[in-house]
Amino acid sequence: MSFTNGKQVVMTSPSEEPRNPYSSGQQGQNQQYQQPGYYELNGVPQQPYYNQQAHSQPGPYPQGNFGYPPAAHFEGAQLAQTSMILGILSLFVAGVILGPIAISKANKAEREFNTAATVGKVTGWIGTIFGILWVAYFALMIFGALMFSMEPSFSEF
Repeated sequence: MSFTNGKQVVMTSPSEEPRNPYSSGQQGQNQQYQQPGYYELNGVPQQPYYNQQAHSQPGPYPQGNFGYPPAAHFEGAQLAQTSMILGILSLFVAGVILGPIAISKANKAEREFNTAATVGKVTGWIGTIFGILWVAYFALMIFGALMFSMEPSFSEF
């Protein structure tokens, strides 16, 4: 005997002999119990739960890549990741160039593919601002150096 779902399942042959569920075709057992999927529930033979006709007809399930998002999602995620990488690089290297590229890729990922690309957009803006400040600082330093070298010397007096 064994229990399944709280109900007693009797594993005996019709002649009340205990039957081995792992054997195939012993004498003294009814042949209907030899078929796969048949068992007894409270002494009543039961048929398998599955329906044979369901296997021959296609089910109502949609066809496609189960467990995987569509290809458009991959492209949007790729754009978002690229904008994030460019935005982070723009914080340290060529922010005036890489920052706007990161912003444009983030906007494209959000508009066309409905993918969140906030990190790329924010780091792109910060990198652009840092780049503009760096260029302004560098330009002022060059301008100051040129002005200092062009001042007349007071040592002639």
